[in-house]
Amino acid sequence: MNGDQGPIILAAGDSGPRQTLRPLQDAFKVIINEDQDSSWASEQHWHAHIATHRPQGLICGTSDSPEGKAIEFSARRAAAAAGLPIAAIEDFAGNYRDLPGSPTRLLLLESGTVVDRTRKKLGASCPPVLALSPARYDALRKQSALRRPEIRRQWSSRERISVLWAGQPETADCLKTLENLLPYLVSHRLQLLFKAHPRDAGYLRGAYRDILGLQELSPLDLTAESVEETLMRAPRLVVTQFSSVAIDAGFYGIPSLNVLLPGAGGDRLIEKKGWAAPPHCLEGAALTVNAADFLPEQLKVILNDKVARDQIIRCFDAYFSTALPTTPALVEIIENLFAKREISP
Repeated sequence: MNGDQGPIILAAGDSGPRQTLRPLQDAFKVIINEDQDSSWASEQHWHAHIATHRPQGLICGTSDSPEGKAIEFSARRAAAAAGLPIAAIEDFAGNYRDLPGSPTRLLLLESGTVVDRTRKKLGASCPPVLALSPARYDALRKQSALRRPEIRRQWSSRERISVLWAGQPETADCLKTLENLLPYLVSHRLQLLFKAHPRDAGYLRGAYRDILGLQELSPLDLTAESVEETLMRAPRLVVTQFSSVAIDAGFYGIPSLNVLLPGAGGDRLIEKKGWAAPPHCLEGAALTVNAADFLPEQLKVILNDKVARDQIIRCFDAYFSTALPTTPALVEIIENLFAKREISP
């Protein structure tokens, strides 16, 4: 970008949006809210931020927590009041929300499937949209070819298969899903690797104590570990409702199963995102199950059927463009977007 122009400012609340915007922070002279301090939820705070830095535009995340949305909505209102162009990059399909009075000049979505659904959902309020597989995964794209052989080597050398549970913030939903998952793990002598969501308040209260005490599962609580460290333990499968950990796992060649039961993950996904299943699942990049009765059969297939497992990963590679970094395309899109605006002297 032209060095004579002001910086871009980034606004992101939750960890997913912050990771999604990270490639732009690295590529441009940009400024991002440093943390989730409550002051960033103040529109006046963003007005002062804009007055100080005189940016050429705002790029915003799409948080789904109340705290994250408050930060990003305040930034969008302040940017609109200052006459700045606004772009948004969705970190999870269905997270974007229209904000009257703060028009979005461009919304970046992860695939054509999401573009089509978003246009139908938002109707006349839908901003201009483009599909681009998230640049946040470029580091994983670069490492994928090296990590997959190591993961396969660990699979072939182990006597016991492990399954990683990646949770969501809603404790009751997680417990209901685990209640249906655990009998299969126990009966097939599978090891449970457990990773609670960072915003799961029940985890801190000990809601999973009994599960983590089941000796027959040899459970490992990996909540404090990084996602990278956990995935390098080579679970044969990631089971989740709709955690992004399962998407990270695909870059390691590890397939995932999204358990979307009524009264738990299924209803929650529709409530929060407006989807009956994550869009990559609709493209075959992960398996789903919507009824507890079908869970054992889906687990059997995804754990033991090599043809099915390989097909899932092929679909994953196609959907998430695992062989092609997308940061260069993202940078070009943003440069073209803000080049259309005249910068005031």
